[in-house]
Amino acid sequence: MKAFAVFLSGFVLFVITSLGAEAAAPDAKRVALVIGNSKYAHAVALPNPANDAHLIASTLRNSGFQVIEGLDQDNAGMHSLISRFTEQSYDAELAVIFYAGHGMQVDGKNFLIPVDAELTSPAYLKTRTVQIDDFMAALPAEPAIGVIILDACRDNPLARTLAASMPKSRSASFGSGLAPIEAKSDGVGTGGVLIAYATDPGAIAFDGNGLNSPYSAALARHLTEPGVEIQSALTRVRGQVTETTQGRQRPWHNASLGREVFLGQSKAEAAPATKPIAGASGAMRAAAPVTNEPPSWEVEQRLWDEASKRSSIPFYEAYLEQFPSGRFATVARLNIDQLNEPKAEDRQVAAVDEDEANAISGSAVRTSVGVSDEVKQAPGTELTESAIGLDRHGRIDLQLRIEALGNELGRIDGNIGPKTRQAIGIWQAENGLPQTTFLTREQLTFLVIQTDPMMESVRARYAADLARAQPKKQVQQARTKKPVAQKARRQQVVVRRDVPPPNNNFLTKALIFGTGVAVGGLLNN
Repeated sequence: MKAFAVFLSGFVLFVITSLGAEAAAPDAKRVALVIGNSKYAHAVALPNPANDAHLIASTLRNSGFQVIEGLDQDNAGMHSLISRFTEQSYDAELAVIFYAGHGMQVDGKNFLIPVDAELTSPAYLKTRTVQIDDFMAALPAEPAIGVIILDACRDNPLARTLAASMPKSRSASFGSGLAPIEAKSDGVGTGGVLIAYATDPGAIAFDGNGLNSPYSAALARHLTEPGVEIQSALTRVRGQVTETTQGRQRPWHNASLGREVFLGQSKAEAAPATKPIAGASGAMRAAAPVTNEPPSWEVEQRLWDEASKRSSIPFYEAYLEQFPSGRFATVARLNIDQLNEPKAEDRQVAAVDEDEANAISGSAVRTSVGVSDEVKQAPGTELTESAIGLDRHGRIDLQLRIEALGNELGRIDGNIGPKTRQAIGIWQAENGLPQTTFLTREQLTFLVIQTDPMMESVRARYAADLARAQPKKQVQQARTKKPVAQKARRQQVVVRRDVPPPNNNFLTKALIFGTGVAVGGLLNN
C-alpha cells in the first residue's frame, strides 16, 4: 500500500511537471476580450457559447492576460465591452478577442449577433448587430499583435428571418457560416494580425454535445501550451476538431504576423524544465515546479482523465487533493461514494422481484450519498440542462429514475412535460437542491448514483410493459388493414378481364333509355 501511495504521489508530480507550470505574467501587457452569447431572445438558445467563453477566459487568465469577459450580451453591452477593450488594449503588446455565439455573412461581410437582436427588417442589420470590422478596429496598432478567434459559424435561424424580409435579389447575398477576412497590417511588419475560425469559410460549426463546443475545447487544450507558437497551436486545434467531428468541421486561420507569438510560455521561458532527482530509495522522482503559480487547466484535465480511466478511490482522492474546488470535484466525490457502496447491496436489490419492487417504491434509493454545498447552491436552468445533451434514450432513463422514486408520470416517452418537471422539482426539494425543475450535470449524476440500485428491476418492468403493448398495436394495425383488403377483393370480382366488352350499340341504347327514365321521373315530380 505504501508503494502504491508513493507511485500515486509521483504520478501527480509527473503530470504537473511534464505539462509545465502556468506561465508567469510577462512584463509585456496582454489583454483579452471574451464574449459568449447563449440566451437569444428571438432564436433558439445555444447551449455552449457561455460555457466556451468562461473556459477560454479562464485559460487566458492563467496565462497572464487581463481579461474582459461578457456573457449573454445585448447590442449595447457588446459595444460597451468593445469600447472598454479598445481603451485597455491601446498600449498592449498582445491583444486577443474571442467570440462564441451566432454570426452571419451578408454581401461578404460578417456580423455578430447580440442576444436581443430581432432581425425582421433589412435596416436592423446595421443597427442591431456588431460588425467584425468593429473588432478589427479595436485591436492595437503595430508593433502590437492582434488575434481574433471566432466560434460563430453555427446554424443561424436569425439569418433566415432576415433573408425572408429582403427582396429576392438581396436574399441571394446571404451565405452560410462566415466569410473569410483578410488579415493585414499597416505597420512596418514586426507586429500583425491573426484571425482564426471554428470551421472553413461558408461552413457550419458544431455546438457540441458536452459542456463545450469541439473548437473551444481544443483551443483550451492547445492555445497556451508552453513553447508552442500560436500557428502551431492552431494546427493542433484543427487536427483535434477534425478528428472529433470525423472530418465534418475543419478549423482554419489566416495571419500576417511579423514574429512568433506565444499565448502561453515562450520557448525561452519553457526551456528550463525541471530535472528529475534521485529520492532516498534511489528511485527517480520529479522535482517541484519552478513557478509558484497553481496548476493549469490542462493539468487538471489530465489528472481527471487518468482518475476516470482508473476509476479507483485513490486516484479520485489524488485529483481532489490537487483540485478540491475543481470542475470535476463534485463528480469525483460522488464517484468515491459510489465506489464505497458495498457491492452485495446491488446484488440484493437486483434480486427483488417485480411485485416487491412496486411495494417498496423508492425504498432502495441510496440515501448515504452526500450532496456537496457546491451542488446545493448551483441552480439548474434550461441552459444547464441543455448542456447535458440528453437524447431520447437519456430522457427516457431520466423519467424512469424519477418515477422509481414514487412519482406517477403516466406515459414514459422521452418527452419532458409538466408532470416530469413537477416531479424533478419535488426531488430537488427533498434533497436540498434549488427547486427549479431543471437539472445541472452534477444533479443528474447525483440522481443516477442515488437510484442505480433499483434500476435493473425498473428497466425490466418497463421492457415488459413495452412487450405487452406491442401485440395490441399489431392487432389494431391488422384490423385497420382488413377492410381495405376486402374492398380490393370486391373490386377484383366486379372487374372481369375474361368477359368481352359489351356491344357499343347496346350500351348506347341503355344510356339513352336510362336518361329518359330519369328525365321522365323529374317531370312527374
